[in-house]
Amino acid sequence: MVERRVDRAFSGKLRWPLFTGLLVAGSTGLAEDDVPVLDPVEITVTAPRLATPLADLPAAVSRVDERQATEGRQGLQLDESLNRVPGLFAQNRYNFAQDARISIRGFGSRAPFGVRGLRILQDGIPETTPDGQSQVDAIDLLNLRDIEVLRGPSAALYGNASGGVISARTRDGRDPRGFGGGVMLGSYGYRRAEAIAEQDHGTHRYSLTAHDFAIDGYRDQSTAEKRYLRLHTASELEAGTLNFHLRYLDAPRTDDPGGLTREEMRQNRRAAAPLATALDSTQEAEQLTTGLQWEQSLGPGELRLGGFWTQRDYAQQLPFPGDSRVAYERDFYGLNAQYEQDIGPTRVLTGIDLEEQRDDRTRRCTDIQGQANCPGGTPSIDDLALHQRERARSRGVFVQTDTALGSDWNMVLGARHDRIRMSIDDHFSDRVGEPDRSDARTFRETSAMAGLIWHFQPDYRAYVNVATNFETPTFTEFANPEGGGGFNDGLDPQRARSIEVGIRRETGRLAWDASVYATRVRDEIAPFEEPNVDGRTFYTNAGRTARNGFELAVDWSATEQWTLSSALSLNDFRYRDFVDQQGERRDGNRLPGLPREQLFVEADWRQGPYFFTVDALYTGGRYVNDANDERVGGQTTLNLRAGRHWQDGNAHVEAFVAANNLLDADNVDNIRINDGNRRYYEPAPGLTLMAGMRMTFGR
Repeated sequence: MVERRVDRAFSGKLRWPLFTGLLVAGSTGLAEDDVPVLDPVEITVTAPRLATPLADLPAAVSRVDERQATEGRQGLQLDESLNRVPGLFAQNRYNFAQDARISIRGFGSRAPFGVRGLRILQDGIPETTPDGQSQVDAIDLLNLRDIEVLRGPSAALYGNASGGVISARTRDGRDPRGFGGGVMLGSYGYRRAEAIAEQDHGTHRYSLTAHDFAIDGYRDQSTAEKRYLRLHTASELEAGTLNFHLRYLDAPRTDDPGGLTREEMRQNRRAAAPLATALDSTQEAEQLTTGLQWEQSLGPGELRLGGFWTQRDYAQQLPFPGDSRVAYERDFYGLNAQYEQDIGPTRVLTGIDLEEQRDDRTRRCTDIQGQANCPGGTPSIDDLALHQRERARSRGVFVQTDTALGSDWNMVLGARHDRIRMSIDDHFSDRVGEPDRSDARTFRETSAMAGLIWHFQPDYRAYVNVATNFETPTFTEFANPEGGGGFNDGLDPQRARSIEVGIRRETGRLAWDASVYATRVRDEIAPFEEPNVDGRTFYTNAGRTARNGFELAVDWSATEQWTLSSALSLNDFRYRDFVDQQGERRDGNRLPGLPREQLFVEADWRQGPYFFTVDALYTGGRYVNDANDERVGGQTTLNLRAGRHWQDGNAHVEAFVAANNLLDADNVDNIRINDGNRRYYEPAPGLTLMAGMRMTFGR
């Protein structure tokens, strides 16, 4: 039976999260004498390219500090610390083979694995390749200084991204912890051991961390292992500042349990998809990143230079037969230069980004029970189905200005021009006597943004911004549905136009930020799978879509011990003009995989060396396909973290416990959008426990 439901913007389940969010914001009506007034702290954000005080920025941006990002966390995926950001929706914490799926204002939701449509940076080094694909498995989640999330239009100055920017910064030796380590143990075979070395010698400081992580997993076929090493040094030299980065990831096994049908999930939530077990679907990855960054005064301004190189080897058996054994060897490197100076009341930033990506990619045919028609027999992983060299070059030049218009107004303008050339060199066709599918496509795109902020009262700021963005398909999304290599010539970049209006208030004990936005996208890139085929995802352009939303973030220091935080997202993401691969018109349907409402609420208590934090995340219902004929209902996840610190001389000890999904709810961790065999669902674990201890000396 086809399930249809008419959603109204403020009806049904939407009322209580809206009411709760506004209740927290409205609690400022308490008498000023009831709570202490703390000294205000000015926050400067760097994700918008120009380092700007948050009070002067005409854009929606969130900052997650070190404590919020790392204290009492498991360090499984990036979503643990980002659920508090309004407008951001994350899935897939427990399937490490598919990586975290993160979307901002609906951009990025189409990705079956990894991140699309967003720009991801770690210490200024991109985790996003020139074709727009991001992996976040090499981010040092428990050694972060902070994370900045730039939502919406202002991402235009980063080029190939529509939804926003996530900029993570790791520890660099300032406020050093000394030498030590820690151990954590938890449910479903979770274990993690880590080592830390940090020192500050005045003109030189460093942070060296390493960890070994493993988990057996909640579901069958969901084991994961990872080892990680990170070094960040900073040297204050006579001429300028030099930062060096080294990161190494070794993930020898991360299993993929695949998706389940609704009936299979009801029968056994912990089961893997049948073919995932039969094929032993798993992946392995090894990645090395190095980078240098230089800053110095030059003439009337400041010069910043950077360079990086990333090498990644990757292999995966996907949970279906056919050309499902994927591997690539990747080299990704780049240079960037920026120059900032003041010209009267205007700060001007000009820059250039040069990046190149080279992937040597293969696909091999895996057969089981004769389902894949592999020529080499059953089973076989020796039959080459694709071999091509993929190369993407991007060149982006940009300019950004920030002008003080008197004492109450600031105006930000920016423009960027990108040239992205993507080429495929087909090495496979000669071997099988097929036509050579080597090809190249070049995209020339210009993005622009403009914003204005008004300081209309001492503690209040109102802002508006508009922007245009673009997003090319990745090499994976360019896959040809007709089979073989080369490009899908029918797939084009998507382009977006956005407007955002916001207001924020900042005082010593209260900060809140509310924004509304409207985005119109042309040629939206949408996923599809052929019914009753091998389960591989392909992509098409979906005509036009509309995204409208409201976001509210509140942080309130209620007393010296208690801090309350909340983040509310209400949205309406719909197809405006879309005919799917089966010829069905989907105009007016909601974009699948995205909740219409989401509410995060956190209460944090601190007394001396003790801390206690409880949070709840409510996520509204989500459709699982473009047809909107099946959906996941709303779900709530309640979590708790608690611990204590001890300081004895130069020794520091931290012990903590955590419990996720305290209500033991049957939640869904991830939706596989438009799965051709209706295997949409990846269940989340029930009650999950964790305990840990860290000890350092010499701080």
